[in-house]
Amino acid sequence: MRWREISWSIQLPFRRPGLLLISLLFSGALYAANMQASVYDIHSPKWVITMGVLILVSPFFHGVAILCVSGAVTRKEIATWQALSQTVVSYPRLIVGEILVNLAVAAGLFIFILPGVYLGLRLIFYKQAILIDHAAGAAALRVSSRRTPGWRVPLLLLALLAPFYGLAVAIGYAATAFPFGAVGEALVVVVSALCLIWTNALLTKLYLEPAHGSDLGS
Repeated sequence: MRWREISWSIQLPFRRPGLLLISLLFSGALYAANMQASVYDIHSPKWVITMGVLILVSPFFHGVAILCVSGAVTRKEIATWQALSQTVVSYPRLIVGEILVNLAVAAGLFIFILPGVYLGLRLIFYKQAILIDHAAGAAALRVSSRRTPGWRVPLLLLALLAPFYGLAVAIGYAATAFPFGAVGEALVVVVSALCLIWTNALLTKLYLEPAHGSDLGS
């Protein structure tokens, strides 16, 4: 992926304030739920709330982000509210896909960490397949799997996305390790919101590239 495309993705949230607002709301809700119980605290009764936010609410944000990016790339830009209304139509398929992917990744993590990460990367384009190509839940997973064959493409995806995930994790750790108070919590939400938009923008641009696999390495 060329630096110009990465730069475009980084600038996106500042050009689309409506998208940034939705991302902030989602990140805030997820942060509040995660403070009660993280996604790894499966023994906590509040774990269900966190997973509920992750599975039931995240499709709205991801849908809006993917459709806004898709519109910009194909020069058929749509307003944020239009992207939200289209996401509502695809919501049942997004929920099915979210559940299937989470089950597959959880099974891989249960066996060993690496299979879970590998499966997550192989299935990473399922939302784009649903929203852009109108694939059904299971079919969307197959589309994503065909787009990410072998080990090379998943490893390149990991290298591309790792800095954004690493930034969010680092800020989250710093906010809990040091007494930043409300300022630190607000910073976590803002950085998480930005990273969510950046990763969705990068993945959607890659998905729309005809030579997806070769573009990753360019």
